[in-house]
Amino acid sequence: MTTPISLRGSGDLVATLPYQLGYHPRRSAVAVGLHGGTVGLVARVDLPPPHAVPAAVEAFLGPFRREGPDGVLLVGYEDDEGEALPFLRAVADAVRAGGARVMDVATVRGGRWYAPFCEGAGCCPPDGVPVPPPHAIPAVAELVALGSAPLADRDAVDRAVAPDPALPRPPAGRGRRPSRRTVVGAWAALLGSVPPGAGPTSTVRDAAWVARVATAAAGLLDVPLRDGLVAWLVPGVLSPDAVDATVRPLLEALPRWGGMGVDDGDPDAEGVDDADGAGGARGASADGDDAGREAQRVTRSDERRLLLALLGQACRAVPDDRPDAAAALCTVTAHVAWSVGEGALARAGLDRALRLAPGYRLAVLLEQLVAQGIRPTGVRAPRTVHRWAG
Repeated sequence: MTTPISLRGSGDLVATLPYQLGYHPRRSAVAVGLHGGTVGLVARVDLPPPHAVPAAVEAFLGPFRREGPDGVLLVGYEDDEGEALPFLRAVADAVRAGGARVMDVATVRGGRWYAPFCEGAGCCPPDGVPVPPPHAIPAVAELVALGSAPLADRDAVDRAVAPDPALPRPPAGRGRRPSRRTVVGAWAALLGSVPPGAGPTSTVRDAAWVARVATAAAGLLDVPLRDGLVAWLVPGVLSPDAVDATVRPLLEALPRWGGMGVDDGDPDAEGVDDADGAGGARGASADGDDAGREAQRVTRSDERRLLLALLGQACRAVPDDRPDAAAALCTVTAHVAWSVGEGALARAGLDRALRLAPGYRLAVLLEQLVAQGIRPTGVRAPRTVHRWAG
């Protein structure tokens, strides 16, 4: 069982948020839901223009109304002093009107955090407080141990699934969809090209690797096969009975590291939960003691993020002039990202998918789930348990 890590105040919170979001936000508002002091849903939105504040507040707080937190923390990221305040005030008013408490409000600007609504005399320095360095925050150390490393900004997240012009062009299509066996073979080679414990940069991204990715992506146009691969990559997202009976035997050729495999309903073998994966993980002790389970948790989290990095590289190998294949691969990648709590990367994958194929049904459905902060039954993002002690 994970020991809760306390966030001791706004300084800890603003130092931790980039690791939870996956990137360093700019000109943004972030809301954090609290349930009895335990950190729950974290959501971010771009700061809206003044005329759009009411609509943005409604959209922003939709998932929180569903979650029903008893308290909310608000953080605004500014380039210019005061630019986040109108939106933060409107959100705070809406939170209170909904019956929850606004526990704290902070703004971040130029490496310092401020308490703009502080009413205490002399307790909040008007020139702000430096954001604590990451090594000084236990919550950040825990997230780093789980493989979290924030990207520079939101654009860097988009680039993680954008086509890479430096990669070789995929071979020209032959007009026929590859057979299911060929596609599964390509996926087996792709997923097995980075053994557990190796960094994703160890993959040789040459013409042969790009051709393999092209075959794997083209195979996702076969909807039953695509759904079977989603079930394999994100156990728990579909029941085993929902996987096409002709597809499931083929999936057994795929690797099982990182919790991959069709969920069989065993709670100890559940696909993606707070322990990060399915049964058979290395590091779990025979008698199930806490130390063994903690080792399993860290190992499985590392492997899930390695899987996500590999899929992101694959997305970058499929150019936009293959819109259907690129949209399908980006949507599958978004499923994996959403399962490990990488909401920003999930959105980036869906943004590219829907730009290339606006009516792609799986992407439309997943986008709705991401917008509402909903994960399918049986899939819970691995996370460190944080408690608000501010």
